Amino acid sequence: MKQNILVVDDHRENLIALEAILEGDSRNLVMAQSGNEALNLALKHDFALALLDVQMPDMDGFEVAELMRQNKKTRNIPIIFVTAISKEQKYVFRGYECGAVDYLFKPIDQKILEAKVNVFLELDMQRRKLQKAVVQMKRLKDENERLLHALGEALVGANARGQITFCNEAACALINRDRDSLVGQDISALLFNDDAGKQRWQWKDNPLRLACEKGEGWKNEHSLYADDGNGLVSLALRANAINDDNGDFTGVIVVVRQAEDENDVRDSRKDHRRHPRKKLFREMVVFDRSTGGNVGRLMNLSPDGFKLFARRDIKPGEQLHLGMVLPDQIAGVNTISFDAKSVWCENLDAPGEFQAGFQFVDLNPVTRQVIENLMDKY
Repeated sequence: MKQNILVVDDHRENLIALEAILEGDSRNLVMAQSGNEALNLALKHDFALALLDVQMPDMDGFEVAELMRQNKKTRNIPIIFVTAISKEQKYVFRGYECGAVDYLFKPIDQKILEAKVNVFLELDMQRRKLQKAVVQMKRLKDENERLLHALGEALVGANARGQITFCNEAACALINRDRDSLVGQDISALLFNDDAGKQRWQWKDNPLRLACEKGEGWKNEHSLYADDGNGLVSLALRANAINDDNGDFTGVIVVVRQAEDENDVRDSRKDHRRHPRKKLFREMVVFDRSTGGNVGRLMNLSPDGFKLFARRDIKPGEQLHLGMVLPDQIAGVNTISFDAKSVWCENLDAPGEFQAGFQFVDLNPVTRQVIENLMDKY
């Protein structure tokens, strides 16, 4: 993508000279011969740099710079003054007060001009890359949050201090609280109570925290309860760690569901060992990243594709942007995102129920590794 440079001088010959020095395949030089023209152009285009002559009729370069600094769209454009004016400090100081980042005096030294321009173009390129990275990170964050909110199971997230940072709609409904009242609470006080409503553990000695800090998953073997406002609700919990890019522990994500009976808690590990693949498929739901809608429940999985119990008729050839919340943290991630194309779809006996086969589209190496690890583990 070309970078725009605004060049302002009231003498046409000076513009031609600067154009000869600065033209290049990656640059788009936009010329102006007055202050008013320069301001209009600055509002219409995104400039990486402005080269501004000081001595111009009607509106000099200092006035143009001051007006640019007053406008939100143009205030951050770097300005280099190009001038034949006296080199006395009072003029130079005024230029910097108006927002100039540098000064060049005529006659222009071609090598110095090129070097200074390259510095600011490189800074602009880094700024653009950073903005793009921020947008991508926000998009991924929004996708993951949409997946977590759409998931049918109740999810509660907490930071390394045990303070609740996230809960989806299912969690709010299960505990009968609104999200605002839950965020910031101590997760131990909310979910880790005995059958008398007394808190079992503080966060510092909570077995969930101790296991997750070691990188281990955790399930409750003791009966745990939460107060939903109408009494105590028996809970079955499953938790995994959240780590940053350096692998440092930053919090936990907890899947919460109402325990059907006491055996539901005691037998959770045994059930996981005896029926791991059945449990995996029961837990893994595929979502549309664009809408957050539930596409279907996983039936089978391979590095090349997967099969779903689908919630609608998905025509062969239809390509979807999808995601899944993992049953355990794998390779440091709790969710994966991918694109897939429907290969076949058939209607089951029950109305509105389908089976569909998908092929992965351009699966990235990280997601492929997560899927292979998932298959090895289960």
